[in-house]
Amino acid sequence: MKRTIFSALSLMLGVFMFVSCELTYDDLMTADVKTGGMLDPTGGVPYKLGGTPNFDVSFTVGKGPGVQAVEIYRTYTGKTVTVLDQTVDVGLANVTDAVTKTVNYTYEELIAGLGMPEDESVLVIGDAWTLSYKSVMEDGRKVDVASKTTITVANKYAGYYQCVGVFSHPTAGDRPINEEKYLTPIDANSCWGPAGDLGGSGYFVKFTVNPVDNTVTCSKWDVIEMSNVPGEPNYWDPATGVFHVSYQYIGGTGPRIMRETWTPN
Repeated sequence: MKRTIFSALSLMLGVFMFVSCELTYDDLMTADVKTGGMLDPTGGVPYKLGGTPNFDVSFTVGKGPGVQAVEIYRTYTGKTVTVLDQTVDVGLANVTDAVTKTVNYTYEELIAGLGMPEDESVLVIGDAWTLSYKSVMEDGRKVDVASKTTITVANKYAGYYQCVGVFSHPTAGDRPINEEKYLTPIDANSCWGPAGDLGGSGYFVKFTVNPVDNTVTCSKWDVIEMSNVPGEPNYWDPATGVFHVSYQYIGGTGPRIMRETWTPN
């Protein structure tokens, strides 16, 4: 009985070794590795409402198996449809070296075929277009590319700033402010960020920019009432992107005033 079991195991091992020897390296490679068509596209682009007349997206086709063209597909948050945006010719040029291609987009091109509003100001901050890619190989195969490009709706004021100024307390006096802050977009003309040097304590302020004259209204964001300091300048400088603000909240002993300059990083 033991001899029979041993013989059966020996036969199975021999068959396995024979099959293994017949397999080539290519047989053991995954389909994705064999197909080629690898791309490295732009990862992310902020679409700043009111401040993005057009922008570029690029992708690099790696040196390797010949790519005839790249198909770009486009969709948007909440949409069930994905449209063929365009086909970019590569012409097998990547066989000899990596090839980089650049395409330009306007808002009209981004919304085409997706049933979106013509007025970009009504878009929801944080929603996004997604561009996906397919490589069309020399033999006609289409290879899905894992990497995508995300074009996220923001506004032209959002981002990191170096904030310098003074916090004036009615009884404790003045203390300097010098820290990096981030303005988070709310809509096309509004952002919120840390108030004074109290962001870590849950104090925040909302900036709303008047698109006609660039004056800034400071108001409550979350729970603490904020307001402009009467008679002092509050504005955004479109030439430099700098905010000049004077705002306050009222405590038990009087107003706490923050006079700040926010310079974009």
